[in-house]
Parts: sequence; structure tokens; C-alpha cells
Amino acid sequence: MIDIDIERTMLYYIIFEQQEFILSEKDFTDKTNQKIIKAINELKAKKEEISILSIKNRMSSKSSTILEYLSNLGEYSYKTNVDSIYKMLKENTKKREVLALTKVIQEELKEIEDADIYIEKIISKLQKIEFQTEKEETFVNLVVRTAKLIESNINKKKNYDLYTGFFDLDALTDGLHEGELTIIGARPGVGKTTFSLQIAERIAEKGKNVVYVSLEMSEEQVIQKLLAKKARVNSRKIRNGNLESQEIDKIGLACAKISDLSMHILTKINTIQQIEIVTRRMKNKGKLDLLVIDYLQLVKSIGNFKSREQEVADISRTLKLMSLELEIPIIALCQLNRNASKNEPTLADIRESGSIEQDADNVIFLYQENEESNIITVDLQKQRAGNTGRLKLKFNKLISEFINLER
Repeated sequence: MIDIDIERTMLYYIIFEQQEFILSEKDFTDKTNQKIIKAINELKAKKEEISILSIKNRMSSKSSTILEYLSNLGEYSYKTNVDSIYKMLKENTKKREVLALTKVIQEELKEIEDADIYIEKIISKLQKIEFQTEKEETFVNLVVRTAKLIESNINKKKNYDLYTGFFDLDALTDGLHEGELTIIGARPGVGKTTFSLQIAERIAEKGKNVVYVSLEMSEEQVIQKLLAKKARVNSRKIRNGNLESQEIDKIGLACAKISDLSMHILTKINTIQQIEIVTRRMKNKGKLDLLVIDYLQLVKSIGNFKSREQEVADISRTLKLMSLELEIPIIALCQLNRNASKNEPTLADIRESGSIEQDADNVIFLYQENEESNIITVDLQKQRAGNTGRLKLKFNKLISEFINLER
């Protein structure tokens, strides 16, 4: 069957058999067929009936000509089934998109600076072509798809896989969200590493793939913090090996438990380019649901920058774009200016770059109002898609754990 007949038969099934498929003009090469699918999508967006008369009225064509064309769409349908026609139509779309991508690659290769990042981007684009089914780019199709998503969200059970485990914080944010960059800022010693690591562990326990990039601790030190919390053993005793037999048994059990976590700890990379390469590679393999970076000001960027502020701005913008393109939540820890230790932190206290605040979807500050207290204030000062607020957590520094306060 030639391409034009595949297109006509697909339209027949949508119009006359009322089959549900989301297609766009790019799935058709014939101009008349493109106009017909456009009219169908516009009718769907308005929740109107799909028929040859409604399509004709929607199109600016001669009535007799378009009616005759629509009436003859089923000429080849008797020897086909809708699933095979849909598959052939989408295969043709993919071939055209791959061909177009190869032409783009030939042009872009002349100017790229980092081949590794570019390769991972191309792999991602090829995968999007490979797995595309109902994702379309026209505004009408986006409206239809969004409406279906809303309807699906109403009917489906709530998913808690990306919740942090801190009840009052989750009540404000509904957990982490794909495509969002969350900044967690604090002065040294307040527990931002413990806080982020606890979130990472909780989400990994749900079977999600977590990549934890640490630029100030070794893999062993990160594991020790996880073990201290899981075994409820003083982290200092784990570090110096001064353990009693009962504590050794607890750590053995904790090792067995955390070994099942789907976590990847990376400590040997320190540039945003290296982080992006690894992140894209993991995502392309289907092994990335959350990225955590500890911490942002230790990340470097390869390039010519007039100031460190410009460099940090480039890093934070790259992280935000990565969260959107890879459709994952990203958490980046952040140091605050020294004066933040004397007052309640504000967005202006984020060290080295105001662009971090602008790029972030959420900004959370941790601070201790009373140095003698083990109560930490968690201050959600920015949430692009929701309200702000504060909550309290108990910080058990000895075993590296934050604890929800009883309500």
C-alpha cells in the first residue's frame, strides 16, 4: 500500500469507524489529508462530533469536492485493520523525522564543542522518535492531550513515589515533580546533606532510580551516613570503628537493606558538563528518576566566564533545562552567605549568583533558630506552582536523621 493510501485509510477509521487516535499534520504528507486531520483535531478540542459534514464545515474548501473526497476514503479499508494502518503511518512519520534529524546533525557537527554531550542529546532525540505514539506538538493536540491527562489524574490513585517523606513539606508541595529544579540552601552544619540524602533514600526505596552526585564526600562517607540512619548507630563510631558487637550486627543488617536501593553515588565528577553527560546517559538507559547534587557551588563549568557569578549562572540554567528536557526532578544543594547564620535566610542570601533563585522552581532553606536546640526550621520560600510555608523537623545529628515532629 502506498503512503497516500495509508493516510486515507487512517482517516477513514477515525471518521467513519470513530477510532480514537491522536495524530497531527506531520503524520500526513498529502496537503488535503493534513487539512482534514487539522479539522478533526479542532473539532475534538471543541468536543464536537466528528463526521464528514462537520469536517467539511470546518474546512475552507469547495463543499462538493471535499465531500466526495471524504466519501471515498474507505476504498482500501476492506483489506486492512486499524492497528496495522496506524503502525504503518507512524513508521513513515518516524522515517521522515530520522531523515530530517540526520540533516540537522550534519549542520550542527560543524560547530559543536562537546561531542559526548551532543551524542547523548542525539540518542535522546532518537529515542523520542522511536517511542512516540500520541505525543504531538500542535497546540490543538496539546489541548486534547492535556484534557485527557487531567481526566486521567482525576480517576487514578495518587502516586507518592516522589514524596520526600517529610509530611508537612509534602503537604505544601505534593512531593517532587518532574521538570522542576529544587534548591536546598543552608549554612554549614545545619544538615542539608543529611536532608537531601534522606529524601534520595526514601525515593530510592520506592523503586525509583536516584543519582546522587557528591562533590565533598567520598562514596564510603555517603554510605556511612546512610548506614548510621538505617542502623541507628552513632555515625562517629562508624567512622572510627569503635563499635560494640550489637552495633556491628545492626550495621550488617543495614548493609543488606540499603544494598537493594536503586541508587548511584558519583564522587569523581565535578563539572556541569560531566554531570550532564552521565545524567543523559543514565536517562537514555531508563535508569534515572531523580538527580541530587551536593553542592552547587562546588560544580565547575568548562568555558570562558568573566566572573564566578556568570559561571554559576550557566550551571544553574543548565540544571533547569536538564530537568525540563529529561523530565526529572533535580535537587541542588546550595551554600548561603555568612550573614544568613545571624538571621533567617532570604533568597538574597544564596551565594555567588542571583540566577539560582530565578532558575529554581522551589527554594528551601534550613536553619537553626536556637543553636542549643535540635529543631531545624524548613522554610519553603519559593514554590513556582504553589504556596510557601514553614515547618519544623527534629535533627538527630548523631545518626544523620531528620524526624517528623508529632502533630
